[in-house]
Amino acid sequence: MTNPFRFGSVVTREYFTNRENEIKEIVSEIKAGQHIVLMSPRRYGKTSLIDEAMKVSQMKWIRINMELISDEVDLANYYVKKALSLSRFEKIKRYLKNLKIQPYIQIQPITNEISVSFTAEEKNISTLLSDSFQLPETIAKNMKNKIVIVFDEFQEIRRISSMLERKMRGIFQYHQNIIYVFIGSQESMIREIFQNKKNPFYKFGRHITLHKIAEPKFSSFVVKRFFSQKIDARKIVKDILKFTDCHPYYTQQLCHEIYILNEKKTLTKEIINKAVSQIATEHHADYSRWWNGLTNTQRKVIIGIASDNYSPTSQEFIRKYGIKSASTSGSVVSKLIAIGTLVKKNGEKIRIEDPFWKEWILKNRR
Repeated sequence: MTNPFRFGSVVTREYFTNRENEIKEIVSEIKAGQHIVLMSPRRYGKTSLIDEAMKVSQMKWIRINMELISDEVDLANYYVKKALSLSRFEKIKRYLKNLKIQPYIQIQPITNEISVSFTAEEKNISTLLSDSFQLPETIAKNMKNKIVIVFDEFQEIRRISSMLERKMRGIFQYHQNIIYVFIGSQESMIREIFQNKKNPFYKFGRHITLHKIAEPKFSSFVVKRFFSQKIDARKIVKDILKFTDCHPYYTQQLCHEIYILNEKKTLTKEIINKAVSQIATEHHADYSRWWNGLTNTQRKVIIGIASDNYSPTSQEFIRKYGIKSASTSGSVVSKLIAIGTLVKKNGEKIRIEDPFWKEWILKNRR
């Protein structure tokens, strides 16, 4: 029997959690030629959402994963290769001929897959990037069809090069046949890139924030997926979503483990604790590494947030966990939020992003 839940990769079809309204909104915007900036914490399903939206739109598109890019030349290689994948094989030679800096090309004869390698000198990088960023617009014009380019984890642009934002915006703003979608998980940095008046990408696209899935819809999804394997989860679905706080990734992960461990047709609450313990054990090495990478003050703050409901800057919290001052605790919290260890949404208390790591910490401190 097939596990009805998947996590850790892009999910599609019946494994994709209810996002009908978001898909409809994204498809409507890109059909209208509107650039989009899509934000949410990591593992909320942004990439899967865009995949589903693009299937519905039936538009040609490519994804550029900025986390995989090492430098400007690597970006040019990747960008040109992806762009050429949109065109017919017999037209590729014509497109390459127009590039000012000629790449080294390898073609897999069986699959026609293209490998592109530029070896530009530093003085030619600006020209190389200009050619690369212009190529999709040229292809789209010849195809007489609009193309969507998705930049995944776009905040990585600042790691790759300080010149890229201005270079990209200077070229992208003139494109009439490309719709750009920028995905980001470090919300503060994405807002800085697109909402700070001093930055080149200021107000370049429509901002969409991906929120947690509403509990009634998520509850229906979980029950339905278990029922597809003739398992009744109605008695425990609220407890599952309470533990995961309706986080898409962690809900799928927990349900996936529950399905593996379960031997009955009706689920009971005991299986949740068993599954949480199993996941914490499986990830012991990762969780230990995360913990050992924290400073002593960061550990105190994490312990306090895992153990109590006090605000990290309250006097009760400061005294109980031996932190120097409220400003010290606040500074630590801000840093941990910036790197995704802690999360805080409007109106909600600060919490540890990974609920299984929280359980690992509490278990090992008992």
